[in-house]
Amino acid sequence: MTQSTMTALMRTGGLAFRCRSFAAVVSLGFTAAVMAQAPTQQWTDWDAAKETLVVFNPAFEGSEDLAKYYAEERGIPADHLLGLKSSDQETISREEFEVTLREPLLRHLISKKFWVTAKRDSLDASGGLTGSTSVVVKQDVKVLVLMRGVPVRILRANSSPGLKPMEVDEASVDSDLATTGLPQRPIKGPLENRYYQSSKRFPDVVGARGQLIVGRLDAADDATVRRMIDDSIKAERVGLWGRAVLDFSLMDAGYEEGEQWLGRCAKLYHDNGIPVFTDRYKELLPDAWPVPDTILYFGWYTDTLRGALAAPDFRFKPGAVACHLHSFSAQVLRSPTKAWVGPLLDRGAAAALGNVWEPYLSLTVHFDILNARLLDGFTLGEAAWAATPGLSWMNVVVGDPLYRPFPRNRVMLSDEPRDLDYARFHELSKRYVAHDSKKFRREVLATASEKNSPRLLELAGLLCATEGSYGHAGDFFQHAQAAYREPADQVRCALYAAEIARRKGDPVEATEILESLLADGKLAQLPALSAAATMLKIVKPK
Repeated sequence: MTQSTMTALMRTGGLAFRCRSFAAVVSLGFTAAVMAQAPTQQWTDWDAAKETLVVFNPAFEGSEDLAKYYAEERGIPADHLLGLKSSDQETISREEFEVTLREPLLRHLISKKFWVTAKRDSLDASGGLTGSTSVVVKQDVKVLVLMRGVPVRILRANSSPGLKPMEVDEASVDSDLATTGLPQRPIKGPLENRYYQSSKRFPDVVGARGQLIVGRLDAADDATVRRMIDDSIKAERVGLWGRAVLDFSLMDAGYEEGEQWLGRCAKLYHDNGIPVFTDRYKELLPDAWPVPDTILYFGWYTDTLRGALAAPDFRFKPGAVACHLHSFSAQVLRSPTKAWVGPLLDRGAAAALGNVWEPYLSLTVHFDILNARLLDGFTLGEAAWAATPGLSWMNVVVGDPLYRPFPRNRVMLSDEPRDLDYARFHELSKRYVAHDSKKFRREVLATASEKNSPRLLELAGLLCATEGSYGHAGDFFQHAQAAYREPADQVRCALYAAEIARRKGDPVEATEILESLLADGKLAQLPALSAAATMLKIVKPK
């Protein structure tokens, strides 16, 4: 992902031809950081399913069946399904896009009276009348779901010599369809997303009328799509309980913004009672590093799936949301091995976000805003598009846009013992961490003893590590290791304890822990031992 031209383009007005305020919208200053964590000022419950249109491709086998399955599971009216016959390939020309997708969609919305339009005066920059244009004045369809089989990418139509990076017209089908009710045509570069940074529900943002919240249910095969639908609905029913994983990359030279997003995500998780493992090294999480029960994953910056998430036995917790930021992370969706989005879904994620072409860092989904909105009870679609500065650009949201991973008031409804441990941790952390960390640690120890829950000790270790309290973190991990009975759990806690020793600058302690693990013949067959061997090569004093 090349970021080098972005700042210069902002200064020279490279985006001014699309919208007057776009440079301010994607600025990297204080406002974005505040907005990312701003609480919702008002809350509107809306029946999004009744305002959702599902589009499938009759020319793609299985697309219609998936659309019907999804509509039935979500309670979407039968007359809100639309078949648009188009290419069965993932990539199409702009002409194909206009003729087979955008124009028929717009006609359908108007003819069915899902949208009502009216003529309005068009004004130039100085306020002079230039004519009239058609705008959406009533919008009863606000969400668009594209089923597997609908094309994903639009090829560049304008290849003129000297074309500036921000003037390109390639895009994702999804992001371009999000502009269906907006008058700017032809598309050239990114268009302002009027919902960006909003802390309101989508129906409450009048300025975004004519835009669509677009999500895509797509993957390597139909079975994966059905599983994504089922997992999302089940997670809403019983709760999404687990841990987050943040994989930093120590990027600099203009890329610091992405690192800042991840740092703010760590604080959001901490403040919301979600335990998080953070990897603050340049390299990806090492092969076979254990990260069980992952419900949220955000990282960067490699071109294909590798590291801990590529381990044969790794699976996300059902309902998980994942994103690995890379320029072409969604270049191919219908593959379990290529790029990132397809493989993340293949490994059990319910939703994954990505880019189909070069997006430039500032125009990708902002992790911190996305997570803030998800944790505030927004749907996946609302959270993702509130976190994305531009439309008619490169982004895709692959997953059910109606999916709400976190209700505003999390309630323990699952009967799984593992989930109960995470719910206990959530309750204790929300009750004590911000006010009395010592009491939190005492309560964790007491509850873990009463409930015979070594996992609760492990989760407390993760929280202390996030706070930089490495002494307490190491103690919790060692205590959990002693209390666990399964070898895989014991090895994981030992690895985490070694990582804590590494962070606090004690390579001797880290080496002793790792060498002890590797010397235990009873553990030799566990995959995580390879991670211990890799780490030992790094930390062992020369």
